[in-house]
Amino acid sequence: MAKCRVLIVEDEEILRAGLSMFLKKNGFEVFEARDEEGALANLKGEKFNLIITDLFLAGGNGFGIMKYLQDYCQEAKCIVITGHASLDSAIGALRKGAFDYLLKPFGFDELKTAIDRALQKQSEEKLIKKLDYNKIAKGYGLTKKETEIIKIIVSEGSSNADISESLGISRNTVKVHLRNIFKKMDVESKTAMTTLLISGGLE
Repeated sequence: MAKCRVLIVEDEEILRAGLSMFLKKNGFEVFEARDEEGALANLKGEKFNLIITDLFLAGGNGFGIMKYLQDYCQEAKCIVITGHASLDSAIGALRKGAFDYLLKPFGFDELKTAIDRALQKQSEEKLIKKLDYNKIAKGYGLTKKETEIIKIIVSEGSSNADISESLGISRNTVKVHLRNIFKKMDVESKTAMTTLLISGGLE
């Protein structure tokens, strides 16, 4: 099984080395960059599962890296680390696609938890892309509209209001469809429904 590949982007050499050592000990294949230019060079030449980047670098910043990930590496997950925290920077990073945001100094346990969550999310997204909605509809006796609703929920995590707007139906109608879906699939929530599907509920 191929190792999970991680790119560390950090201009503080001691921290970068410490992160690299920790990740290698935990079985990751690690690449390093000290600035935005180096990070982009790595991203253009290699494929990564995870990017851990400082938000404010001596050369460039994490926002440029996140923009590149959004445009060209959407499957990769990004964890932002920074010692210059502010609400605006946190919101900005998350809006740019960061999966998580850690404040320096942080512990390795905190980092490992964030990494595990990011990779779990990445794994779930890969499984979601492989779902056969025709098979799901046939297996659970779903109508076309019910199948459309499931696809929107699983792919986008949409609220009832979003589903209503997307399909051009009332929120009450969405609720009726969801009750029918939950009954047919023997689940009680959207989360349980999604978990059932990505765990191979029809197998």
